[in-house]
Amino acid sequence: MKNIYRKIYFLFHCGLSLIVCSKAVAGDVEIGTVKKNGMEITAVYIQPVPMDPMLPGMDHMSDIHLEADIHASKGNMNGFNEGAWIPYLAISFTITKFDSDWLINGDLMPMVASDGPHYASNIKLDGPGKYHLRYHIDPPPFNGLLRHTDKETGVGVWWEPFSMEWDFIFVGTGKKGAY
Repeated sequence: MKNIYRKIYFLFHCGLSLIVCSKAVAGDVEIGTVKKNGMEITAVYIQPVPMDPMLPGMDHMSDIHLEADIHASKGNMNGFNEGAWIPYLAISFTITKFDSDWLINGDLMPMVASDGPHYASNIKLDGPGKYHLRYHIDPPPFNGLLRHTDKETGVGVWWEPFSMEWDFIFVGTGKKGAY
């Protein structure tokens, strides 16, 4: 009976190690996911990455590469197939640090990486600690994407601008993993 418990203990820890190691290799730290207005919106961060063009404030000396992965969910009424990236969004962010008056805000830019298109920016945080993240998302027509409105080819009305918020802990990024 003792051997069975040892085997279960060993297998449990092997499985736990695989989960932890796979997350460390992937490099993504998920902050949160929301399904809203026919989209799945996921806030994640990875280590800062070089980009081209490198816009002011997006330098590689930042702490994180903050991303908004936004894809159509099943039944999207705006003409996007399930899983399709939603283009032409205007996304602003605000990050505050708990127990501090530290604050940063800006815009997430559309970009593409080996895992597909997303909105992101390299950001310098105020060291390890607990943070509050707010995304504000404007729909595509605010950024120039029009929609068909006729009976034969028209799609649903664009949603109103909206915001979403999460809390997250930042402990540092460590060494860059396989992205």
